[in-house]
Amino acid sequence: MTSGDTAPFVLPGPSPARETLAGWQHWRLTRRSFVPAPAMDLAAWRLLSPKKKTLHDLHRAATHANLPLLTTPMSRSVERLLNGRIESNALKLKPATRAGVMVSGGGYQGKTESVCEVAAAFEDRWLALHQHLNPDAAPGCRDLHAPVAYVQTPVTAKPKSTCKAILNFYNTPVSARMDLPELIHQVAASLRDHGTKVLILDDITRLRMHRADDQDTLDLSGPS
Repeated sequence: MTSGDTAPFVLPGPSPARETLAGWQHWRLTRRSFVPAPAMDLAAWRLLSPKKKTLHDLHRAATHANLPLLTTPMSRSVERLLNGRIESNALKLKPATRAGVMVSGGGYQGKTESVCEVAAAFEDRWLALHQHLNPDAAPGCRDLHAPVAYVQTPVTAKPKSTCKAILNFYNTPVSARMDLPELIHQVAASLRDHGTKVLILDDITRLRMHRADDQDTLDLSGPS
């Protein structure tokens, strides 16, 4: 197959799953790799061979399925708030609780993608600032550096299941015999050892604050 017959919009491998460290890194590094279909009028399209017409039509369909987020006054406000909070928390030296941000809104409004883009841009800057090394790593250790952790809040969000979801991002082994205090300790250790500055809990609205367990879960995630 010649270079003119290839489909430039087809990215290698499956869609990245951001719920793991490897998946998040793959998404962060490839998030701007997609090349949209070129603009073409009907006369130019009719001059293409049948095969190239099919490829162009598929490229257009892929472009429509991967439209970039549009900048709006609201998205700029969210970006400014998130950037300020993330950088303030990342540079804070005191062992105090880091204030979080909850982004709310209707479905399919780009909340997840907006937050992930801001966090990914921060990670790009943070890694460049520290030459891709963890500035807080213990001497003699080579822990993976993960400035950002993305976690899907479990459908039945409870303290234990939330801890396990966070640990799953780092591919940290979890023993079935571990109780809640041990899980909390392991989460804190993983966040610290991997140099994580941003913890994204997606679908946090699955928590129902009238339930004691969900209140405990929110308390657990807040300081991170």
